[in-house]
Amino acid sequence: MAKDNNIRALVLESITEADREETTISQSMQETLRKYQYFSKQERSFYTRLCQGTVENRLLLDYLLDQVSSKPMRRCKPYIRNLLRMSLYQLRFMNGVPESAVCNEAVKLAEKKGYVSLKGFVNGVLRNLIRRQDHLSLPMREEQPVEYLSVMYSVPEWLVREFIRWYGRELTEEMLAAFLQEAPLTVRINQARGSKKEILEQLNAEGIQCRNGCYTENTLRLTGINYVGRMKPFREGLVTVQDESSVLQGFLIHPLPGARILDLCAAPGGKALYAAERLLEVEAGEKNKAGGPEPGFVLAQDISEAKLKRIRENAERMKYPNVRIKQWDARKPQEELFQTMDIVIADLPCSGLGVIGRKPDIKYRLSKKQINELVSLQRDILRLAGQYVKPGGYLIYSTCTLDPAENQEQIRWMQETYPFTSVSIEQMLPKSLTEQLEGQPGTELEKGYCTLLPGWQSCDGFFLAVLKKDSIENEVETWISGQ
Repeated sequence: MAKDNNIRALVLESITEADREETTISQSMQETLRKYQYFSKQERSFYTRLCQGTVENRLLLDYLLDQVSSKPMRRCKPYIRNLLRMSLYQLRFMNGVPESAVCNEAVKLAEKKGYVSLKGFVNGVLRNLIRRQDHLSLPMREEQPVEYLSVMYSVPEWLVREFIRWYGRELTEEMLAAFLQEAPLTVRINQARGSKKEILEQLNAEGIQCRNGCYTENTLRLTGINYVGRMKPFREGLVTVQDESSVLQGFLIHPLPGARILDLCAAPGGKALYAAERLLEVEAGEKNKAGGPEPGFVLAQDISEAKLKRIRENAERMKYPNVRIKQWDARKPQEELFQTMDIVIADLPCSGLGVIGRKPDIKYRLSKKQINELVSLQRDILRLAGQYVKPGGYLIYSTCTLDPAENQEQIRWMQETYPFTSVSIEQMLPKSLTEQLEGQPGTELEKGYCTLLPGWQSCDGFFLAVLKKDSIENEVETWISGQ
């Protein structure tokens, strides 16, 4: 471990910031790893696993700690509570860490943080854990199914009930278990810059192990990485980090030369950039044709200038000249864009229930009221998104949640309220995926949508849909009446 920096102290700071909701654990980890780029692969791995594991197992850790502590975890000071959580995680899940090291380092950290009077308490709780670890209990699986799933997979009980209502108990447990599995690092190959074979050779030369994506030919799953920014293929724009679920959304985009594409909520930019690449591909054969259409473009919009800066940097790194950037609030109309876009990408703000595996603190911060507010926000944006689409154009809707109210119910509402019809997506998606999706909850390919489920699909949870705008008269009156 690093001599100048106590890794456990950094973990404690990160998880306490996330616990206080000062930041997310993902953001805190990214900032720490960026600051300490010189960490060895072993140090980065220890820090990452302990941060991620402690946060994603928070409810389980508290349940077990309460069985051996004289004071309930909810009444402990934040630093002490998180110190005990991360210590228990090491004892229970990290077999290579000696018990004595866990206890000694925890006591030192308590003193370092100014809690000298609580050193004995910390030491006593951890010693009790070690003595009684074979006698700690969980809720009864059959007699207390909701409480069992809540504790076992660290998901609040209200959310467990929602998952069971949507998908049933058996499938719910499969998805909750999948959230606790380590998520792979997936990159999309920039096919406008190089071949898969060439990029594979470069990655292998850096000692990076590569596996093909599960469904898509233009993705790779990487292991053996210390820091993504150090990879030469990444720095040169030959690959970009993007989960396969997000890449699959790009399979629904089939632009013609000269297409005008709008991405309403573009951050972090993966979908807009892949749309730009697909547009470049179809226009490649048009360059030398006389009288052809003007080159098309992708207009990437977002409310956050900081996030747009990242999109701009990635577009330049990957050399996509057809990406335009604009800061805009998707809730505000842009009348100059009404009925001008061939394709509108609406990857909208959502509850994020499909990416709990990557962003574990989502499950602790979310409430039913917030989900209802998000459904309303999505509809506000969809009302405008539909107006930007030309008659005969396409609306590509996606979320990273598993909530039907944010997914297929929004598609149903759009079709009932506005002049859109469903488009079968069965032939658009890879056959290896469509075969898996057959009969799956939340999926009707012929009606233009599917839900990717963690544990069933080898990617993040995701919802994908395509709608085509009808060519009708009195378009404005239709939209007004729909509002």
